[in-house]
Amino acid sequence: MRQQVERIGRIAGLASGLAGLAFAARWVFLQCRRVTLKPTDYTTPPLGADAISPNQRRIIVSDLHLGGGDRLDDFEADQELIAFLDQYVTRSEPTELILAGDTIEFLQVRIPGLDDEEWSDQAAAQRMRAVIQAHAGVFAALARFIALPQHQITVLIGNHDFELHYPAAKAAFTQALGLAYPDPRLRFGLSYHGGGIYMVHGNQFDAWNRFVHFAGICEPFEVVRGTQIVKEVINDLEEDSLPIAPLLDNVKPTSAFFWYLLALPRLRNTAARRFFLRGVTGFLQVVAWPTPHEMPITGRGPGGLLSAPIFLGLWGWIAGLRRQRVARQQRFSRQVSAVAGGVPPPDQVLDQMQSEAVRQVRREMRAFSDRYAREMLKIARQPQHRADRLFICGHTHLAQVVPLGQEQTYINTGTWTEVIYDVEAMLRQEQRFPFLEVRYPDGVTPEAHLLVWCGPDQPPQAWR
Repeated sequence: MRQQVERIGRIAGLASGLAGLAFAARWVFLQCRRVTLKPTDYTTPPLGADAISPNQRRIIVSDLHLGGGDRLDDFEADQELIAFLDQYVTRSEPTELILAGDTIEFLQVRIPGLDDEEWSDQAAAQRMRAVIQAHAGVFAALARFIALPQHQITVLIGNHDFELHYPAAKAAFTQALGLAYPDPRLRFGLSYHGGGIYMVHGNQFDAWNRFVHFAGICEPFEVVRGTQIVKEVINDLEEDSLPIAPLLDNVKPTSAFFWYLLALPRLRNTAARRFFLRGVTGFLQVVAWPTPHEMPITGRGPGGLLSAPIFLGLWGWIAGLRRQRVARQQRFSRQVSAVAGGVPPPDQVLDQMQSEAVRQVRREMRAFSDRYAREMLKIARQPQHRADRLFICGHTHLAQVVPLGQEQTYINTGTWTEVIYDVEAMLRQEQRFPFLEVRYPDGVTPEAHLLVWCGPDQPPQAWR
């Protein structure tokens, strides 16, 4: 008996030692691969009061997600947007059209011969031109709007169009509107503060899409967790034939991705189970693996061993290994789904899982929306924002109006892509095309109305 106890103790000690070595090796690996992000000159400044005309009509739209025109492209409302731009936004009075982030869906534009993870000035321009070609009518309508001298277009940077920091992407956007780059009539901004308004895209309030250096491009390119999920998991899943597949990129918050998959209807169907298992396996691998550029949140500027130019070639080699890992990860996800997806779970267990998943999705959506209101309230209470009345963002895809007190209001402008409120029942948002109109009745104080575009034959309706 004593020998057996000693043997068990030795085995347990060996196992503990191996586990400790594994954790130590992982820690060393992370320290060696951790890169201090080095900011480049590819930046976009904030827009302050000196750049914002007072007392001007403003129309604000967010999260269009204009893509490359293939199955990964979530924007299908070209005709509605064209009619909106031509028949409502364009007026004889001076009007500023503000596209408040995620206007372009860079993360889902695939071009033959261009590596999906090539981040460069030239690659960004190629993706931008592919979007312009896919949505030529929309850019023609924007060109007609900006051709009138009293009009202005402002484009804010979001997490899905972070590549707009590259000047070649800005230039391609500008030239598509018939302007020579740069032209003050089309400007790009990181944030917008003036005329009683504070506006950002809002991804910096979201831990999955928060950049360390959101003000511009870094070396190496900063890839946040939300970008990983889109590039490595969602893009692969959206090529599936299931009807739900093209809508997965609209999952907000990203952290609820697992629950959305589990709440999918018809999981008693083998194809649906295999789709679910592919998504869950990919999601767990992305979450378990460190982000490509993991680093302390306090890291600033150049410094650190691997930020030296001599090591950029080494980083390219590491990035190549990562691309191989992504390919292996997708193959493994398919293998798991092919084997395990053929085994139907008991009905009672499936019902319980889906009921819990639907509850968790709703809980996370509420918490996500509430977090944005809380973050805007913190900003509104800062001394430099006491005179501001409107605090605006997008990103969540959930339009809402929340009074903050002291005559201040938080407004989320929602999205023009499709939103599903109840995944299990496939209940879609009925008010499809929200926008915010801001005017100055007294010449000083902004007054905002969150509206819904209903087409050229009837006036916009108030958001309910």
